[in-house]
Parts: sequence; structure tokens; C-alpha cells
Amino acid sequence: MNDGRPYRLAEGVLLVLFLAWLCWLPLPFGSVIERAWLPLIAVPLALCGLAALIRFDYLRRSAASMITPTAWRFWSAGSALFVAVIVLQLIPLPPALLRNVSPHSAILWAGSDRIATLLGASTSGAHPISVNPGATLRECFRMLALLATFHAAALLVRTHARRIAFAVTLIAAGTFEVLYGINEAALGRYEIWGWKNRLIFNRVTGTFVNPNHFAHYLAILVPMAMFLVANAWHNAAPGAPFGRRMTKLLERQLLPFGIGVLGAFGFLAAILVAQSRGALLAVFGGIAVMSVIGMQRSRFFRSSRRRRMAFAFGSVAVSVVAVAALVVFLGRERTIERFTTNDVETTTLVGRTVGYKTALGVWKLFPLFGSGAGSFADVASMAQRESLDKLYNHAHNDYLEVAATTGFTGIAAALIALIAGFRSVVRITFGDEGEGSFRHRAFQAAALTSIAMAMVHALFDFNFFIPSNPATLAAIAGAAVAMRVRSLDPDSTADRVPRHRVRKVDFDAADSA
Repeated sequence: MNDGRPYRLAEGVLLVLFLAWLCWLPLPFGSVIERAWLPLIAVPLALCGLAALIRFDYLRRSAASMITPTAWRFWSAGSALFVAVIVLQLIPLPPALLRNVSPHSAILWAGSDRIATLLGASTSGAHPISVNPGATLRECFRMLALLATFHAAALLVRTHARRIAFAVTLIAAGTFEVLYGINEAALGRYEIWGWKNRLIFNRVTGTFVNPNHFAHYLAILVPMAMFLVANAWHNAAPGAPFGRRMTKLLERQLLPFGIGVLGAFGFLAAILVAQSRGALLAVFGGIAVMSVIGMQRSRFFRSSRRRRMAFAFGSVAVSVVAVAALVVFLGRERTIERFTTNDVETTTLVGRTVGYKTALGVWKLFPLFGSGAGSFADVASMAQRESLDKLYNHAHNDYLEVAATTGFTGIAAALIALIAGFRSVVRITFGDEGEGSFRHRAFQAAALTSIAMAMVHALFDFNFFIPSNPATLAAIAGAAVAMRVRSLDPDSTADRVPRHRVRKVDFDAADSA
């Protein structure tokens, strides 16, 4: 039993189920509909639990140790604290205590009690911080599912072969979204599984109701496609001159290279025809952030100013040329016409600022613990002062909405853990102390780029509250900080890490070849 083969087989089955679930995520309208909630929550919890049991049993029988990257610890601790804040929002508190921790919640519940008493209904003296416990409970389960998705990926997607399968699966899911959306747009139907989209026309949406959320899903998949391209280029002929490497690329790595290139260009084209300004900005913003980090942290670029300038100019030039070529090919009216300033778009931009101001107003009313996760639509009217003919269900800024609904404690736990984990992965990916192979670092760089894109887009939209998008990103982040047991893989003896560096470095034995 200690050879690990039964455990690898069991993990393989769980991995297939996990990848199938990732493909399913965007299909039911981005998992926002009621029927999608059970598989959205139950599947990752079950897969994470089973994967953890398999890993625990192997560790118990083999007396092996598990390598846990620092970033995994940061993200796990921060996620657990964030969930704990939401759980705290659901605990009924005595009136005196509630007035101290959340005065405005106490006022609202006291008013509710008075109305209930006038109607002859009995009331409870204790109330939770959340003004909508039902919505907060749903969000609590969704956060647990995101945490389980992260850990399931960290447990299951730990080798290079599994990372390739993971990336190909996401590219396949994104390609289906693109083809489905373009087909509906070409036919002029704009339907999703028979449901007629009467809200937004003339923009590709895939199986999402909102084209911006569809474009965001594809944006965070672009780095996965580029990972396949980088991996194919590296494997073609390491260290060979450009001409020979190109020849070997066509001979040996044409399929993965082609999948990556077509996936990246296909996703960029779909973002353009979805006419999502935020997603396009997120793509370029994420790439720019990681380019700057790479030039600052990588010894290869630090040693030569000419290399830094060439890399910066090349990155910008390739991106601009790629987008310009797609615009010319697809047509201006189907891609960037919406980006021009007009009355409708000016109104949209003003509406976003109203959402920001409303979220800040709600945060002032519930500063410490928030109004309750998932309750923004219930409390927005308390702080909204403009555009009173509209009710804002979301703030169109994930950071402000999280701050408004979970308070200072929630946003602090989330941001501190996010930034600390991000910096940790940057350090082992680009820093001198990193000891992983090129292809592992390439995946980590791709995952960091996906996270950076999501962080940029979160400034302008509410993708964190479209269930499929943060769940996909959680899986990408988990795969980047996989928890590995050397003896569980057949090639683990090739892994050479000094004992004093074990807790700082995480890379697969297969990558050492």
C-alpha cells in the first residue's frame, strides 16, 4: 500500500470529477440560478473532503511529510478568517452586545421587533449582526465552497501532467463558451438554453446573462492558454537557437502550442465582441502588473537594462498588435464601437460612481462587521442619494461591496491574506530563492496573472458575486500552491530541495527532469 499507486488512482478519479465540475461551472448562467446552488456547493466540499481523507490516510500509513507552501498558508488562514466573520454575523447577540458591535443593526432589529409586536407576533430578544440572515447564510456556504475548491485544487493538481490537464480543461470550457456565444450572436437569437436574453443585445454573452461576466471568465483563462504556449516553447528544444527551436516546436510541440495560441486569441476576440471595457482593461492591467513584477524580481531582467526595455516594449507591442488585428478582422462596430463616448456610456460610468458612493455610505453605517454578507441589495437604499429611480443590487466594485457587507474585519482579513499570499508566490516564482523548474514557474506566473486580472476587474464590476468566476479563480490559485508529498509520486526521488528550504519551496519532482 505504501507504493502510492492506489492513492494516485483514487486521486485521479477525483481529479476527473473536479475537472468535469469546473467545465460545468459557467454553463448554468454562471451558476447564478437556484438549481445550480446544490452542485456549486456540495461538489467541491465532497471532493475536498475525499481528497483530504486520501492524503491523510497515505500520510498515516507511510509516515511521509507534506510540503505546504507559505502562500497556501496565507490564503487558507485568510479565507478561514473571512468565513469566520460571516459566521459571526449569523450568531444571535443580546441587544446590549449588538448595540456595541453594530449599532445600526441593533436599530433595524429593534424597529422590526416593534412592528412585529404591533402585529401581535412574538419576537426574540437576540438578533444577529446581519440584516438578512438568509442571504448571509447562503454566502457563508458559498465561501466554504470557494475554500473547498481552493483546497481541492491544491491537493489534486500537484504534478506537471495534472497542471497541463487542468489548463487544457479550462481552455476547452472557455472555447465552448466562445463558440456558443458566437453561434447565438450569428443567429441573432441571444438565447441561453432556450431562455431569451431580453436584457442585453448585440453583445456575445456565452452562457452568462451579462457579457461583462462572460468576458471576465475568459480573461482569467487567457494566462492558462499562454502557459501552454510557454510550456510548448520550452519543451521544444531547451537552450537551442531560435531557428532550431522553432523547427522542433513544429515537429514535437505543435498541438499544445496551437491549442494555447488559438485559445488565447479566441478568448481575446470573444472579449472584444462582448464589448467589455472592464475585461479588456483587466487583461492589459494584469499583464502589465506581472510584467513589471517580472522585470523587478527576475535576475534575468535585473542584470540588463536592455533586456528590460526589450521585454517591456515587446510585451506592449505584441498586445497592441494582437488587439488591433482582431479589431480589424472582427470589425470596429462589433468590438470597440461601445468604447467611444456617448450619452449612454456616460450614464453607465456615472451609475458606477453612484454604486461606489452607496457602498461607502453603507460601510459608514456598518463599519466594523458590515451589514451581513449578501445583504447589499437590502441596505443600498439606506445610503443611496443619487439615481433614486434605480436600486443597486451590487456596488460594481468588489472591494467596496465586501467592505460594506463584512465591515473592516472582513475586508482586512481578505486583503491582507490576498496580498501576502500573492507576494509569496511572486517570491518563489521570480525571486532568486525560487528553486522550481521553468514549467512550474510558468504555471505560477500564469496563475498570478489570472489573479492580477481579477483584482483589476474587481475595481469596476462584481464578478466575485457571479459564482462560477471566483470558483474558477480559486481552482487556479489552489493549483499554483499545490500541497505535495514527495513519496506519493513515482519520480519524487529526483526532487532535490535542501531540508532547510522545504517550507519555502514547492515544486514537483517531475519538473526537475
